[in-house]
Amino acid sequence: MTNPSEADLIGKHIMFYDGVCVYCKGIVESSLGSDADGRFYFSPLQSDFAQRALGRYGIDSLKLLSMYVISDYGTSDEAVRAAAPASNFLLQNLSGQMKEIGDANARKPRDLQDAEYKDVAEHRYERWGKMESIPQPAADSRARYLL
Repeated sequence: MTNPSEADLIGKHIMFYDGVCVYCKGIVESSLGSDADGRFYFSPLQSDFAQRALGRYGIDSLKLLSMYVISDYGTSDEAVRAAAPASNFLLQNLSGQMKEIGDANARKPRDLQDAEYKDVAEHRYERWGKMESIPQPAADSRARYLL
């Protein structure tokens, strides 16, 4: 599988997630279904692409500390977000129930958002499981993954 060209990514948003986390995989799959405009691409934190893209911000993606979103990739408005702000950005830029969840979460006090995010992140494997390896994306969504 080949990644899209850098030109295809200009102005898009890229969500970086733990590729072996069952919960994270579910978020990505739900996001794909709620992103009819195709504004988001998805990259496992363990991928070469994530190491390069996040490395530009001094982030070691292999530490698996957080999910991240780089918004407006390759433009003068490019920005990186981590943890709760990244989650909110993703959800609020989707449609339907995903957007509603993001809007509701963004209205919570920031310290509560951070505490909830930290709880999920720290207990994701014990609550939802961990896969042996990063699964291959489904054929109909492969073009939206950056590896």
